Amino acid sequence: MNEEKIVDRAKEVVAKAVAGAREAVDESLDDARERFEDAADEIEQRARRTRRELRRRAEAVGDAARERYDDAVDGVKRGYQSVRKNAGELTDDVNEYVRENPGKSILIAAGVGFLLGMLSRGGRRRDEI
Repeated sequence: MNEEKIVDRAKEVVAKAVAGAREAVDESLDDARERFEDAADEIEQRARRTRRELRRRAEAVGDAARERYDDAVDGVKRGYQSVRKNAGELTDDVNEYVRENPGKSILIAAGVGFLLGMLSRGGRRRDEI
């Protein structure tokens, strides 16, 4: 009987040890599961913050690009208007000069026409034609 009591007692000790080990493993698993869930939540929050920051920066870049485009368009418009104004003034000046100096104007026009004719021939001689 004494041996049976020892064996029973050993079985009880082993059963308690196994139960304790199971309980420790279960607690460890629960703790690990909790930590993984916390880590997943943290990653999700960081991803949301990163998306918001990227969206904010993309909007800022888009706004800056639109602003620069608008500035460029305004600059081109101002340049065009300036050239148009200057061309109008030049036309007025030429018209006034022609009215005041008709003879000189005809001679200048003939000289320009002669030079353009020479240039359009490409410098070829008459005998090459």
